[in-house]
Amino acid sequence: MPAGILSSFGHAIRGLVEVTSRERNMKVHVLAGTAVGLLGAEVALPVGARIALVLATMLVLAAEMGNSALEALVDLHTRETREEARRVKDSAAGAVLVLAVGAVLVALAVAAANLGAIRQALSLHGARFLLAVVALGPVAWLLFGARSAGVDRAATVVGALLVAFLGATASSAALSLAAAALFVLAAASAAFPRSQDAR
Repeated sequence: MPAGILSSFGHAIRGLVEVTSRERNMKVHVLAGTAVGLLGAEVALPVGARIALVLATMLVLAAEMGNSALEALVDLHTRETREEARRVKDSAAGAVLVLAVGAVLVALAVAAANLGAIRQALSLHGARFLLAVVALGPVAWLLFGARSAGVDRAATVVGALLVAFLGATASSAALSLAAAALFVLAAASAAFPRSQDAR
């Protein structure tokens, strides 16, 4: 790949990690997306349902990135309390809200349409569901915990082992990969320098 393309990917990844490190709402979306990926991967869902869950999760994350970019741009332009600035910020936040509500509705529709598969997965692999819930603990620490190098490293190792173990035999490679990517994002955001203006 040409160096320019690699550099562009690097900038995009840095932006993703930085927003996750600074923005509380992005952290919530990453945690929720990881939960959807880990738990959804344990159920034998139809391909369309898997695609819907992955797409809904990624759309919410992309919208939150756009919202953060617009807020930063407005703040760069003016720090004054102005009606135009408020409208831009509120509109961007509203777009994220619309997509987040839509993602929840997609998840509920998928669950309702696949209750039999969910019951079967719970009866056959109940311990794996419990392990998936446990795996969310290290993710939550990496996103919201007070920074401590030793605890961060332990959370990263334990979380990586749990996510890898669950992903190795999950019903959905796509949802497992989405959960793994979001776990990596959480771990990278924990290592990113925190800012005073984090929200």
